[in-house]
Amino acid sequence: MIREIIYVKDKNAPSQISPVFQPEVEAMKQLGIRVGTTPSSDSEQLFYRGFIMHSKEQYPNDKRFIQGWKEYDAILSMSKNYDLIKDISIPTFFVDKLDKSVEKKIISRGWDKAFIKNEKKSLWDEGELASMWPINSIEELRCKYENLPYKGVYAVRKFINPEIFYDEERYWVILNKIYHRSGVIPDIVREAVERLSVLGSNYYIIDAIPDMIVEINPGESSDRLGVNSGELFAMWWKDAFDL
Repeated sequence: MIREIIYVKDKNAPSQISPVFQPEVEAMKQLGIRVGTTPSSDSEQLFYRGFIMHSKEQYPNDKRFIQGWKEYDAILSMSKNYDLIKDISIPTFFVDKLDKSVEKKIISRGWDKAFIKNEKKSLWDEGELASMWPINSIEELRCKYENLPYKGVYAVRKFINPEIFYDEERYWVILNKIYHRSGVIPDIVREAVERLSVLGSNYYIIDAIPDMIVEINPGESSDRLGVNSGELFAMWWKDAFDL
């Protein structure tokens, strides 16, 4: 099967791939993986690499893409996947809006702190404490989230000692194969992948610590920069594509 990875275009040069992905793209090319900004006519299966998408209208509609908006959104929106992994993840409940009733629900659970995020994205870019209650009031959090383009219900998560997340690792799932730079895949990650298979998505990432799934996110928009080299990342795709 001829597979191709379609990358987001460079805003300043639409015929070229965004420079954000250039190291990754060059590694893909070296291994003979087809890449581009526009699908080739003979490609049979497509994968998208770009930035987070907020609506169905933004998602590529070529039927050759490995998954559609439904499968992408099922991974992006925590409320649509959390029940499948709730017993192996962080205690979480969902609310339609942020108001004073949220504080009562937090306290009724015996929590003195909570991490509150739009189900699609937190305020992590503003700092690791930006999404924390009561460091930030419910009203402050509501105002900040209403100014973001990510719409959805809110996920209220039990506060976990930040030191626990020092052991957090990211695992890539590509065509139902799981990848990590160590080559070691914990049983809890394998269990999560098996459960999540009902969503129909086989291209996403799982963030996990040894005994808990932290969260899952779409592969289309997940960053790769940091601990994994472009060469290693490309090797995973070559393996997934059976090249």
